[in-house]
Amino acid sequence: MKCWKCGADVAPGAVFCASCGARQEQDAPNSPVTPPPAGGDAGNGIVLTIFAAICMAVCGGLALRSLFAALGGLFHIGWAGIFGTIRIVGLNGLTAVMLVLMAIVCALTAFKRTSRNSDGLLVCLAISSAGYLAVQLLSMIVSIVIYPGGIGTYFGGFVLAILGVAAALGGIYAIERFLLGEFPIIGKSMEDLQADVREAMNSFRETAGEVGAQASQAAQNAKAEREARAAQQQAQYAAQQAQYNQYNQYQQPGPGGPQYQQTPPPPPGYAPFRLKADRSLIAYILLNFLTCGIYSWYFIYALARDVNAACAGDGRSTAGLLKLILLSFITCGFYSLYWYYALGNRLAANAPRYGLAFQENGTTVLLWQFIGALLCGIGPFVAMHIIIKNTNSLCGAYNYQHGI
Repeated sequence: MKCWKCGADVAPGAVFCASCGARQEQDAPNSPVTPPPAGGDAGNGIVLTIFAAICMAVCGGLALRSLFAALGGLFHIGWAGIFGTIRIVGLNGLTAVMLVLMAIVCALTAFKRTSRNSDGLLVCLAISSAGYLAVQLLSMIVSIVIYPGGIGTYFGGFVLAILGVAAALGGIYAIERFLLGEFPIIGKSMEDLQADVREAMNSFRETAGEVGAQASQAAQNAKAEREARAAQQQAQYAAQQAQYNQYNQYQQPGPGGPQYQQTPPPPPGYAPFRLKADRSLIAYILLNFLTCGIYSWYFIYALARDVNAACAGDGRSTAGLLKLILLSFITCGFYSLYWYYALGNRLAANAPRYGLAFQENGTTVLLWQFIGALLCGIGPFVAMHIIIKNTNSLCGAYNYQHGI
């Protein structure tokens, strides 16, 4: 007796195939399964692997594009409007999530597919594809509400999404059916399909466990390297402490003559490093344009790092790039406004410790973000100029004070 799906030998009276797990029922396809020619399985399997890998790459690339679009919208949340916010941040983010799920399923199909999880992976791909198309439909509707004149473009994009999903699902099904000689999903009950999906999820968990173990090992190695660098940095700091002490004092005029005040010492394990004090708004705009907005992420990362170093000891902390992205995404971008507001206030509050005084603060930055956006859109650029100017002044004073 042969299995109707994979053609393997099945013991008389067996309910399930021991090879692929297919239920052997009376309603299975009547046409007998002819096993693929000898030596053909390997070549046809490679075809499926290549096709699924291509689908994975396409889904991954589209997911990155949607993610970049969502992250880019976080920096323009103040003047995008409610529908613009939903479309730029929310729907692009959901699109990225659906595409990532599709890419994961395609990756499992390409590299972890077995006779037991094959149908489950196909069902999972269909479910994630349906979610992707639902998000695209909603995005099309919102886009038409915002700009009715672009209905043709939006509808065309939705049709392309449908064609892409059909190509991926149809291609994988056709390869399994006509090249591998299988019968995907055919003749299976809902209980069987649920069992197949559970098998696919088990494959995902096993793969995630393997990746997690590798990531944990890599993290441990990275931690060991950081500890080694910290020990080396601490040794350098201890050796140079005498030299730094003469720069840790600055003169302030007072009623009784010159007074000297000791600035807070650097935290343990920290050696002063030169902060960047020559940032430029023009360079920021040009590099953003040349890198399609990616430079802004590095700019935020470096800016937060330098501000935290220059303002160390004030009891505050400027959130780094990862926290800014996550919280801005969760709050539909409004946290980014608070981030700029808090940064402007922190720069103004720490200016006196370096003998400086800034007229602008967080409120100034926030007003330029909102009201200034109505002035031909120049407000956000003025706000960024204020941040850059005050950060340069503070970092320059920090470098001078530490003699670096």
